[in-house]
Amino acid sequence: MDTVANRLQETGQHFAKQGDAFVTRTRDAGAAFVGEARDAGRHLIGAVEAEAKRWKRYASMRGAQLRTEAKTALSVASAEKALLTQVDRTLRAIDARVRARLAQLDRKPAAAKSRKGASHGKTASKNGRKSKQALPPLAA
Repeated sequence: MDTVANRLQETGQHFAKQGDAFVTRTRDAGAAFVGEARDAGRHLIGAVEAEAKRWKRYASMRGAQLRTEAKTALSVASAEKALLTQVDRTLRAIDARVRARLAQLDRKPAAAKSRKGASHGKTASKNGRKSKQALPPLAA
């Protein structure tokens, strides 16, 4: 039979082996974690650098596009076209108002003759003058 001293000695050696194994496994796991973290960091840095290059390329391309658009928008031909477009819209609005007024005047003599007979030639305006009808306001 084993003595108590032998049993204590075996238990101590067993604990020492278990402790050494724990330390070795922990050290190996720590080294693996450090290696994985380092690799992940390198991959992250590479991804950030690639994205930065893409943004830089986008910014330079967009800047060139905006410069081209600005040159086009600020050219004499572009300004002339914008001005003539506005003038065209204004003239069309005036033309529509003139046509509407002419149509109104074409209808007015017949209506005025029928009213004139009913009022016996008298006018109802102030100071005995006939009032002139103004053009309708411009539609913007």
